[in-house]
Amino acid sequence: MTKTGDTPIKVLVVDDEKNILDIITFNLEDEGYEVITSRDGEEALRLVRELRPDRILCDIMMPDLDGLEVCRRLKADS
Repeated sequence: MTKTGDTPIKVLVVDDEKNILDIITFNLEDEGYEVITSRDGEEALRLVRELRPDRILCDIMMPDLDGLEVCRRLKADS
């Protein structure tokens, strides 16, 4: 399902590699999702607070703040 009511499901995709972000974004948008992207964990946390995505797809291996730590902080904030 790519919609909640009349609104497309909003997905935050977090990956430090631009080519991977581009591929995932292309495919999700092609399926009707609204896609937000981030290249690092700190920005991802900020975007979650500001834009409230419905789903998050996060790379585990990123420099500085890795995907697991992003998940831990999101869980602690909820």
